[in-house]
Amino acid sequence: MAVTTRLELKEYCLRKLGKPVININVDDTQVEDRVDEALETFQEKHYDATERDWVYYELTQTDLDNGWVAIPDDILVVIGLLPFSEIAAQADLFSYQYQLALKELSPWRPLNQLDYYMKVTNYESINDMTSVTPTFDFSKHAGKLKIFEDLKKLGVGYKLAVHVQRIIDPAQVPKIYNDKWLKEFTTALVKRQWGENLKKMSGITLLGGVELNGQQIFDEAMDEIAKLEENLEETYMLPNDFIVG
Repeated sequence: MAVTTRLELKEYCLRKLGKPVININVDDTQVEDRVDEALETFQEKHYDATERDWVYYELTQTDLDNGWVAIPDDILVVIGLLPFSEIAAQADLFSYQYQLALKELSPWRPLNQLDYYMKVTNYESINDMTSVTPTFDFSKHAGKLKIFEDLKKLGVGYKLAVHVQRIIDPAQVPKIYNDKWLKEFTTALVKRQWGENLKKMSGITLLGGVELNGQQIFDEAMDEIAKLEENLEETYMLPNDFIVG
């Protein structure tokens, strides 16, 4: 059965550990914490947990006064900013790019691809020499995008084009909960919690002569977690240069 909600993910992990045949000595709040921990690792490192996107943001008076822009929690990485001149050029009907495309892509004449390519390449070379890509500093935990430019010169309402790595919300894309690696990793974390709880009762013999072995469960879980983290880095993790841009 496919897992499509947070509750189903929790129940899947407990069933895999033996519920209801075995009593899993883990409180629901502990399971919730382990799900949060698994999702955090998944979203920070797994390539299926994020997507690249361009977002547009209009500067407010608060941004100008602060000198920085507040970034939503679902933005994992800010890859770059579109040069300010490029943003303006996109909306300019009299810009070089627009007029060149209008001329070269006319339906009444054949397209000279080489000529068009050479003109665009020449324009981009000149633009690279005259336009400066804005430098910035991004702090995810602080939720701040600091742009090393006098924002007051841009003014209220100016549109920033920001290239980001955005976390995919599981509530919007429920298939994420059914990811094989995520389910296995969450189960291993819950198992580790189970073993941690049982270690505090080591040496206690239950009715029927059954003795709890929390240390063994804990050690098995730690080994499983290590293997899954290694598998994540080798198979599912994006290269650093891809993330940085």
